[in-house]
Amino acid sequence: MTATPQTTGPTYGDDTARWGNTLELGPVRMSVTRVAGRPSPVLGRPVGGDRRDVCRMALACDNPLTLGHGAHATALRPGDLMLCGSPEESDAAPGAGERPARVIVWELPRPLLAVPDDALLGLAGRSVPTRGGPGALLARFVEGLAEQAEELAVRSAGWLGAAVVDLTGAFISGAADAGPVRPPQSHQAALLHKVKTYIDGHLGDPDLSPRAIAAAHHISLRYLHHLFQQDKRTVGGYVRERRLEHCRAELSDPRFATSTVGEIRSRWGFGDAAVFCRTFKKAYGISPAEHRGRPAAGGTGRYAGR
Repeated sequence: MTATPQTTGPTYGDDTARWGNTLELGPVRMSVTRVAGRPSPVLGRPVGGDRRDVCRMALACDNPLTLGHGAHATALRPGDLMLCGSPEESDAAPGAGERPARVIVWELPRPLLAVPDDALLGLAGRSVPTRGGPGALLARFVEGLAEQAEELAVRSAGWLGAAVVDLTGAFISGAADAGPVRPPQSHQAALLHKVKTYIDGHLGDPDLSPRAIAAAHHISLRYLHHLFQQDKRTVGGYVRERRLEHCRAELSDPRFATSTVGEIRSRWGFGDAAVFCRTFKKAYGISPAEHRGRPAAGGTGRYAGR
């Protein structure tokens, strides 16, 4: 994913006109929408189909508007920010009798937002004016990104996305009086730990791929690779290493003496026997069958007993 916006041209219904830009900045996805007439959806379905691990913010730009409908409707004046807390808040419409309104919505993975859940719950569904402090900084920065979308370079996308994450966290922390926010390095470390935990729980899935892992965590494939680069690994390399470690352990464990080599490799996500044997021998210096004939190795480390 890049900093290049994906633009959808104007679409017109009976009494609705709206247009949008989608801007992807590392872990952040941002859209700009102008609504007129009847309520129009401004929050698409999150990647992976689950809202629970996604934080979504909205900023009213030029004219008053309403987010949500019925009991979930919230009125926003120009410059107001809102943390969107429910699917019912996904529709936007101009304020009563008002002109078309522009709204900026951005989405980021919840694990990157290092503030307590109570802070999010207490702020969700409320309009918050941005007269000063972190809210004003956040609003101006987000509007500036929207205005400069066509000029943003791909190489700066991750940095700009990280700035949005930090400013959003500072705003929520201040608005909810949630205390200090963890530094940016902690955000990435927390997300990387969560990704690795997810991988370890899905090693037996032969369809476990970088794209599937990224989708499960609502981040771009590019940002997933960036996380592992900070750890001096690759995504595929980590998955392969963990699968090999489990296979190697079971091959030398008497409790799995009745399991064939094929059953063990399949259990840990290796579908092709030749690829497994070649990968195992490259990592440990002997074939799976030769390793099975040895006593359980002592040592520790990445490729202990090689």
